[in-house]
Amino acid sequence: MEKWIKEVKKDVCIVGAGPAGMLLGLLLAKQGLEVLVLEQNADFHREYRGEITQPRFVQLMKQLNLLRYIESYPHVKIHEVVVFHNHREIMKLAFQTLIEEESYCARLTQPTLLTALLEKAKQYPNFQLLFNTKVKDLLRDGEKIVGVHAQSRQGEEKKVAGNLPYEGDLYVKARLTVGVDGRNSTIEKLAKFELELDYYVNDLLWFSFEKPESWDYNIYHFYFQNHFNYLFLPKLGGYIQCGISLTRGEYQKIKEEGIESFKAKIIEDMPILRPYLEPMTDFREFVQLLCKMRYVKEWAKEGCLLIGDAAHCVTPWGAVGSTMAMGTAMIAADVIYKGFQNDDLSLETLKQVQKRREKEVRMIQNLQVTLEKFLTREPVKKELAPLVFSMATKMPDIMKTYKQLFTRDEPLDIDKSFVFSDDAPTSGGREDAHHSHQVV
Repeated sequence: MEKWIKEVKKDVCIVGAGPAGMLLGLLLAKQGLEVLVLEQNADFHREYRGEITQPRFVQLMKQLNLLRYIESYPHVKIHEVVVFHNHREIMKLAFQTLIEEESYCARLTQPTLLTALLEKAKQYPNFQLLFNTKVKDLLRDGEKIVGVHAQSRQGEEKKVAGNLPYEGDLYVKARLTVGVDGRNSTIEKLAKFELELDYYVNDLLWFSFEKPESWDYNIYHFYFQNHFNYLFLPKLGGYIQCGISLTRGEYQKIKEEGIESFKAKIIEDMPILRPYLEPMTDFREFVQLLCKMRYVKEWAKEGCLLIGDAAHCVTPWGAVGSTMAMGTAMIAADVIYKGFQNDDLSLETLKQVQKRREKEVRMIQNLQVTLEKFLTREPVKKELAPLVFSMATKMPDIMKTYKQLFTRDEPLDIDKSFVFSDDAPTSGGREDAHHSHQVV
């Protein structure tokens, strides 16, 4: 293992190896750009993070001709959403009523999806990935960002193809730096991007339990109950993932009241959970997810671009976050590739990403704000929400809203050269990409 100061040069440095970062890296590598992805974590493990991919995702993968490949990995298909009020079914939404093809959600664990993207990307020698590497600062030439200063540490991660062993200070000089490092983006902070929207009123509390024999595995369940509202999703390996909807700050009050009081309320609402809850003696099984919505005012600066949650974080409602981020990654890949072709990575060029994505992102965020208002447990809204949901499949405007949330009307406008052939290439790189700078 090397341990010293090293400098490398790349076309594009991508910070963050989540779904959007890995897809962007794959697409740019396919076009022959020299790409380095930096990930601060030791591996791809993500708990309760972006595991539901809506029909929108299926559409995007089909557009890239990656759907069959992605679905060769373990996954669960979810064909409908069923909503209950006090255990009585009040709404059933089959995705085939919204869209004829790709009429299902694909449940993939995030490590599975990221591994699939890496396995595809590693076929291109111009793609490289470093785990255990945290960005400490930006490199600048005047006002222009020209790369990053990172520190890479030795980890215990498995030898994954595409992950390059290196330890020490790393200076990456790149024509473009892309921050895809989530809602707490380091790149956003270091480059001093300005927030336009910072919305946060609800939380989700996640835990998992073994699937009861009576449970229908291929349905997305939502329950309006007396104490809490519950979301149930199938999880790989014979488990069910449960999300409990809470208002901001409510979890702290629950913890102050104690685990026994909390368990009693859940069991009263959902008796089927009694066998899984009764053995609990503390809150360690629960993971709190802050339902934050954020929007960066301008996604681009000279030499730097934000995409995904770093630019436009959506809430978990509708489970569209990773799909929205990957859609932005596809548009960003198109803009960046054409920018390199035209030798024009000016600020105006980079701004095209936001111009092409902001309408859809804002539409989804507005829909989520509306949806959250109906999921609250405030007294009046608590009584109205089940009524609205029970009428939902009979109201054209609400069905249109669901269609906008879960599907796309048309493919994203990207260059056809991004579409993968059925026979995966064994090597990549544009003909003039001879300026390879290896990290090892």
